[in-house]
Amino acid sequence: MTDMQAWEQQLQHDLTEIRRDNQRLIKASATLRGRGEVRGVIVEIDASGDITDLQIAPAAMRWSSGQLSQALIDCHQKARADAKAKAERLIDTADPRIREQLRQAREASTGPEPEHHRSRTEEEIQAADDAYFERMNRHGWRTD
Repeated sequence: MTDMQAWEQQLQHDLTEIRRDNQRLIKASATLRGRGEVRGVIVEIDASGDITDLQIAPAAMRWSSGQLSQALIDCHQKARADAKAKAERLIDTADPRIREQLRQAREASTGPEPEHHRSRTEEEIQAADDAYFERMNRHGWRTD
């Protein structure tokens, strides 16, 4: 066997291993979920950040709209952090030959982390609601 044949066989073997690891990572990331919970409000997201489950305890329905909004935002942020940590642990198990490329691709697709949102006061929420309804009344309500 020539050196070229041995090199090609090793290359084929390496590619097979990388493909196998890639398939394992794809399957694992498809089931990856992040979860955030705040006082009876639960948000679950997938690896893309899309909400897959939302639960609101009956007691939370008595909160002000601002309190509920902030709880949802906090839950979503916690779920994102949880999903990110799980994704990092998954990437840590990847074949070292592709680990850095996975991290670079992940960073490129997610972009910079959003800035932390300040909680709105009840007055700010009411003013935003008033402005929204004023715009809708001025420009007409559409259902199409």
